[in-house]
Amino acid sequence: MRPEGTIQTASNRLHKRALLLSRWWPLAWFALLFVLFVGVARAQGQTTATATKPYASLDRQAVTYRGPVPRTVKESPDGAAVIGAILPLNGPQQKEGKALLTAAQLAIEEEQALGPLADGRWLQLVARDESGPWGQASTEILRLFEQDHALAILTSANGTSAHLAEQIANKISIPILTLASDPSTTQANVPWLFRLGPSDTDQASIFCRRIYSDLGLKRVLLVAQMDHDGRMGSEEFEKAAKQVKAEPPMRFELPDSGLNLQSLREILQTTEPDTIVIWTDAPQAEQVLLLARKTRPSTPVFLCRKAAQLNISDTGKWFTVGGSSKEQMAGQVKFGQLYLAQTGTNAGFAAEEIYQAVHMLATALRTTGANRVLLRDYLANEGNPGSPMKIMAFDPAGNSVQEFRIVDVGASAPAKP
Repeated sequence: MRPEGTIQTASNRLHKRALLLSRWWPLAWFALLFVLFVGVARAQGQTTATATKPYASLDRQAVTYRGPVPRTVKESPDGAAVIGAILPLNGPQQKEGKALLTAAQLAIEEEQALGPLADGRWLQLVARDESGPWGQASTEILRLFEQDHALAILTSANGTSAHLAEQIANKISIPILTLASDPSTTQANVPWLFRLGPSDTDQASIFCRRIYSDLGLKRVLLVAQMDHDGRMGSEEFEKAAKQVKAEPPMRFELPDSGLNLQSLREILQTTEPDTIVIWTDAPQAEQVLLLARKTRPSTPVFLCRKAAQLNISDTGKWFTVGGSSKEQMAGQVKFGQLYLAQTGTNAGFAAEEIYQAVHMLATALRTTGANRVLLRDYLANEGNPGSPMKIMAFDPAGNSVQEFRIVDVGASAPAKP
């Protein structure tokens, strides 16, 4: 057995070592963490330095996609030179669809009076119905291509139909001219799609400039339909208001199924807005306008392009966004008089746009012949710097490059005879 003094001495030594470790252990951990921090910082510095100097870069301006098939196989079969249209010919938007169809037929008749194309083909319009159960619009768009052999397709202001046409056009390579204002339609930069009018972003910016900057109004009631187009457009208006640091608009949402007139009447009476912005389709907008005229007759109303497709029969403080060029304004007046003489009713902005679009396509086809790729190149102004179509020129993404302005809808419609 060890002596008791020896055991006590060993115990004292262990106690001293434990005491020493307890004092220096935090310093050791600190030293280890410092070494790791320096190593990570150096590694990040090297990574950042490497990231700022890429091995190579891609010239995006030199990359152009024109579809999967060369232009030589895109000639139309023998027969008429068909311009297709996908329109709401039934359902809630039937009135708008019939107006668009009438306007397009007027343009076709005028072009037919000028004679056939250079290859002897006669221009023809074929319209199919986008209304109906889910999937009908895409089926009818394909039929315009496969059965009717359309060289180009016109779409209504329905953003959903425009997106379907965009996807199909990218696969089968056919030019699409659309009235839809959804800004995401052209963000994918599909080379076959062209927007005829202003986007929601354009409209929201112009509205906010007039409402907040020019008129100095503050209390804005935003009436938005809760379908795809209403959500997209109202969100763009709220973004534009935020950018100019204006007070957020009061928001009243309309279900896609219908309008609660009593709820809206109470909102108009209690909030007393300085102005009303409507982002709905034409049937909903017509009801909102009638109610606003009764409850707030002196309050100015701003209508998105889709809402402005209704037929205005009397005057009022109602505004939308339209083209500002002298050529386009003169064309609107001429077409309005022609449409009124033919139908006895006033034409909406979409009807005038589709009328001009048919004439534009006819002019292009008289130059390119029945070839979809050459037609696309003509619309994009590629290899055709002397294009006479100055009213509807497009940027590389397919957006209209014309200047837009506030249009007085209540005062611009021609009076009935």
